[in-house]
This record gives sequence, structure tokens and C-alpha cells, in this order.
Amino acid sequence: MPDSSTLRATARSPRIYWLTEGYFPPTLGGLELMVARLSEGLAARGLEIHVITRQPDAQCAPEQFIGGVHVRRIPPAGQLKGTGWRALPRILGYLARLAFMLLREARQYDVVIVSGLKVIPLVAVPLCLLLRKRCIVRAESTYELLEPVSAQSVSAMKGPVGRLVQRSSESIQRMMLSHADRVIATSSELEGLMRSAGVQPEKIRTIYNAVDLRRFHPVCAEEKDRLRQELHLPRKATIVLFAARLSRAKGVNVLVEAWPRLAAQHSDLCLVIVGSGSGSFDDCESELVEFLQLTGLADSRVLMHGPSERVDKYLQAADLYILPSEYEGFGVGVIEALATEIPVLATPVGVVPQLIQDGDNGFVFPPRDEPALIEAVETALAERERWPEIVRRSRQTVKSMDVGAVVQQYVRLCFELVEQH
Repeated sequence: MPDSSTLRATARSPRIYWLTEGYFPPTLGGLELMVARLSEGLAARGLEIHVITRQPDAQCAPEQFIGGVHVRRIPPAGQLKGTGWRALPRILGYLARLAFMLLREARQYDVVIVSGLKVIPLVAVPLCLLLRKRCIVRAESTYELLEPVSAQSVSAMKGPVGRLVQRSSESIQRMMLSHADRVIATSSELEGLMRSAGVQPEKIRTIYNAVDLRRFHPVCAEEKDRLRQELHLPRKATIVLFAARLSRAKGVNVLVEAWPRLAAQHSDLCLVIVGSGSGSFDDCESELVEFLQLTGLADSRVLMHGPSERVDKYLQAADLYILPSEYEGFGVGVIEALATEIPVLATPVGVVPQLIQDGDNGFVFPPRDEPALIEAVETALAERERWPEIVRRSRQTVKSMDVGAVVQQYVRLCFELVEQH
């Protein structure tokens, strides 16, 4: 099987269509960034790759070339998750456009990669079977398996009809997974859920998400101080960084509600929040702002810096990283913080159980538990002298997840499937 050094010389490399709900740019989120990181990596290795995604808004360009990747965006624009029956006509329209594109362009691709388990596989998997194309379905979150239709949408549908839709969706989802050529789990937690859902073990590949080790790396004290000035962060404070979507699923509401007690005990403690709730069905950004204003913590003990493409710089400027998520498909921020060699405080979801041992190389606490979160932060602060020891092996822990190594796993998988055809 060809490796990355011979791909450019290979006469017939797999042509890939990557289907995803979102893409960066313009959408700045974990899934969107990861698809961009991996697809650009595949393009850099000589594979022809096209990304087909949904329009985030009507003003967004329908077609672009970004980092060697041909990106196309199709309607409908706007939020679909959590809107119940109102989303159905738009979802059907989206699937029809997607199906037409896959049928019309069948001679232009060999492998279809699908990000997410909920909507796109309904079209992609059957059409790949019909057209004799290879299909890889990539799970992005545990809740895609636990809730094929979101609880918010089921609630909006009301009563027994919503429950019927949920049960039907579970059956359809399992059928789609059973007919995909490969199903990618990004963590052991997801792999276990897939096995429980009846996916054949030989179809499952566990491929962790990627971190760019050239971008995410530790810096010296002088550079940390310079970055704090550049990012308008307090130079002498102990900075705890949260960098993710401002949604209830990420636990940021629990974090902010716990902060008055922590701030009262530690005069130098500062929470920096990087991210936005815009576009999330469980957006809690406005509630956070209101709470911080009422408590008097806004702009002094808690800084909200909005979404940023410079998360690497914020990590390098911070002292601790915290991710109190209720659930994660993976938790990219965790590996980025480990690569940057700052201590991580996180809930045991996504990739955390595979990478972090509480008290050894990080701090783990249960989700939706404000007292436990406070205790974890207090413990981390009390063990400041151990921070160099805690992070000593952090970067080595995520070395195998460097973007080059992860992209190569996708390259090998695509070649393997095409050669088996």
C-alpha cells in the first residue's frame, strides 16, 4: 500500500468527497476545524478532495478553494437542530440536493467520508451502495448514538409521535452504520457505544482527532508574558482558560456559576472564556453575560473574549485549561492543552479517560457537579509546585495524534477500501 512519500507518484489515488454539516471557514467550531484540518492534510498528500457542507448563512460563498480543498456549500442555511417538525422540510430539501449532487457526480469520486451520524448518512450510505462507492461514516459525538434525534427536537414534536420518531431514528441509524464500509470512532467511549449499537467490530476503526504540534507548543515565561500583553490579559493573574462553544453541553454555565466562590478565595484568579454560543441549539452566552454582570465579575475576574482563531496563543498565555463538558465525541481542546504543556482540568468524557489520570497528569471531576468542579480547581491551585511534573509527559502523550500521523491513517484507510473494491 502506498505511503505518503509515494502518493504524488501514484497514478490513481482515491478521490474523496467529504460530507459535513459545517466547515471552517466561516464556522469556528471543533467539528468544523477538525474537518478542515484533516481535509487539508489529505490534499497536501496529493489526494483530490472535495468538501460538501451546508450553508451557515445566505451570505456565505457557495463555492471556494481553501487550502487545496474544493469546498461547496448548499442550502438550507441556519439552525436546524432542536426545531422539531419545522426543520423537516428544510432537512428533506438538503438531503435531496445532496443526493442529486452525489448521483450527478458519481464518476468524480471513489470514497465518501461522512461527518456525523444523524442526517447525511441517510443519503450517503444507500447511494454509495447503489453506486458501488466506498463510504466511511465518522461519529462526532456520543449523543449522536444516544440521541439520534435531539431531546429538544423530540420535545418540540410533542407526545407519542416524538417518541416514535426517536425509536424509528435509532433503527434507521443502526441500519446505516451496518451498511457503511467503515465507521470511525474518535475515542474508546465512542467505540464502546458503537459495539453496543451492534456495529460489526471489523467495521470500526478508532482514529483519534488531530492536533498540530507545530502550532500548539509550550513557550517560555518571557513569551507567555508577551502574549498576555498582546491578548490584553492580566500579566500577574493565574489564568484559567475555557475555549469552546458557549453551550450547556460544554458545562460553561456550571463553570461560570462556580466562579464567584473561587474568586472570593483567590484574589489573583482570572477566568478567560474564548468562544461563542452563536449557532448552538443550547447557546447560553447571553445568560452568562447577564450572570457575570449581576455578580460584578464581568471584565475583572472573568474575561469574555469571543470566538478566536488564536486559541493556540490563548493556551500559551494561560496557566490552566478547563473543559467541564457533559459529553464529548472527543475533546480537541484537551489534546491542544496537553500539547501546549499546561495542566488540564476536565470531565471524564470523550478522550479524557484515555489520556488523563486524576492527580497524575491532570485533574478529573464529574460533569454537572459544581462542588466537584470547585474542588478540582482548588486542588490544582494547591498543587502549583507540581505543575511542571504534571505536564512533563503531556506533549509525549499526544505525539501520536499529530495531524500528519492522523491524516496518514485516513490515507491508508481510503487506499485500503479502494483496493478492496
